[in-house]
Amino acid sequence: MKLYTWLSAPNPRRALIFVAEKAIDIDIEEASDPDNPGQLSKRYCEKYPHRRVPLLELDDGDWIAEAAAVCKYLEALYPDNPLFGRNAKEAALIEMWDRLAEWEGLMAVSEVFRNTHRLFVGRGLAGYDIQIPQISELAERGKLRLGRFFNKIDERLDQNEYLAGDIFSFADITALCAIDFSLSRKLIIPENCCNVKRWYQAVSERPSAIG
Repeated sequence: MKLYTWLSAPNPRRALIFVAEKAIDIDIEEASDPDNPGQLSKRYCEKYPHRRVPLLELDDGDWIAEAAAVCKYLEALYPDNPLFGRNAKEAALIEMWDRLAEWEGLMAVSEVFRNTHRLFVGRGLAGYDIQIPQISELAERGKLRLGRFFNKIDERLDQNEYLAGDIFSFADITALCAIDFSLSRKLIIPENCCNVKRWYQAVSERPSAIG
């Protein structure tokens, strides 16, 4: 198998942290254009016309895309140290909080990033081979959504060590990548979100996150 990633983009990073947590030995290949790292390579886009990362290429030539799908497939192959739950309740809670972290955290920051960064003029949405204009109002909406996301997970982490309960899970990986992405855009954790800060420091120190 081969895992295609792209620099430090948050979605491929979700897969990379997952692979590191599970200690899976897998080939990893950079999908960006070596002459223009801000773009996916032509060869990669021909391989996967949806133009998104990560992508897992299987030994039989088939492929699986999207971070959660890639990681669920790998979890089925490598069940030790489960990151998608040890029972039905945990699995459901992890799915719930992962969805929230992706849609209210990661996508909120993406709205800001894609609609403000100079390298993404005409590329307001990922995965398209047509011009998608930047919309400044979406960037402002993304900031509002991100603020609410921080408050939601702060309330959750007031009663739990991790998002889905007492174990580190894929939901924490997604939330970590969302927050690191937000910090890279100078969108900081609000001062009143003490539980998020405690959690963030702990998960950031995991070897999988550092590597």
